Amino acid sequence: MKVLITHELFMPDFAGGGEKLVYEMAKNLQKRGIQVKVLTTGNPKIKSFEGIPTVRLKINRYLMNFAFFSIWKHAKDVDLIQTSNYNACFPSWLVGKLLRKPVVCFVFGLYGKRWLKMRGFFKGTVSRIVEKIQLNRSYDKILFLSDYSKEWGREVGVAGKNSMVINPGVDLKDYKSGKKESFVLFSGRFAKQKGVYDLIKVAKLLPHINFVMMGWGEEEGKLREIAPTNVKFSNLSLKAGKPFFEMYSKASVFFLPSYGETFGFVLVEAMASGCPIVSTIPLGFEGLVVKPGRVRQMAKAIDYLMSNSAKAKVLGKKNVELAQRFTWSNFADKLVGLYENIL
Repeated sequence: MKVLITHELFMPDFAGGGEKLVYEMAKNLQKRGIQVKVLTTGNPKIKSFEGIPTVRLKINRYLMNFAFFSIWKHAKDVDLIQTSNYNACFPSWLVGKLLRKPVVCFVFGLYGKRWLKMRGFFKGTVSRIVEKIQLNRSYDKILFLSDYSKEWGREVGVAGKNSMVINPGVDLKDYKSGKKESFVLFSGRFAKQKGVYDLIKVAKLLPHINFVMMGWGEEEGKLREIAPTNVKFSNLSLKAGKPFFEMYSKASVFFLPSYGETFGFVLVEAMASGCPIVSTIPLGFEGLVVKPGRVRQMAKAIDYLMSNSAKAKVLGKKNVELAQRFTWSNFADKLVGLYENIL
């Protein structure tokens, strides 16, 4: 079986969990004997990454929406096109229709009406329309990363009979529950959709609690300017290895106030590290689920867990057990089974 994977970025280029997932998908499909080629953006001189063949277009990732002819060229000899939103899915769907190749689309981002909160009425409305156009296509299968994101899909009309859920995995061996220190951890991109400004507001309401924001992103400069003294920044990422994993293992509570994760790798990483969680994303962790934008509710939940260390420890221990169900082996088995049924 030959599969063309189209995605706007691919390792070593990295912007978040989507790139991690596409890399693991390609790697695990190869392990099962499937011929994989990744079409993406970046430096054309990079022909492969860790044995995974790549074709990189020297364009901005947003311009992949117009990469029809490049996708056409490389899809001619494959059995199936595997794509994902946002910027690669529409031209991949169109190529698939014209070449009569099956196209499977993973939904990596889904915001619906949440665009309005993140980008204001005008830009938010445009983003909402583009999202509906990209996702409301006749893909052979549309895949969601979690049950709750499939429910969100119903909001924009893309979670019908032709959809299913395949949970991704996490390299659980890298995450351990260590001796906890008195701080709340956020990990991920410093982007508005991650709720980073809500985190700053929460920290201001809880001056007696320390927060660590671990990651990178376009909002970092502004965040550093407005952050209170109880917020510290760390630019560690997965590439840092041991220091990155240790930050998780030491955190007393993990906090993710995001407006629209379709899965949330950082939640599973925190679970595997023995952290109780406060988040807007109902992935099925032990901790407290809060509503997006409800800053006082978030502050109350964090204050409760930080003030009840015995309770937090019990919840963290349960999370370690819950995290074990998210493996890349399970993910790849289900994906290959789907491909075989389609073909």
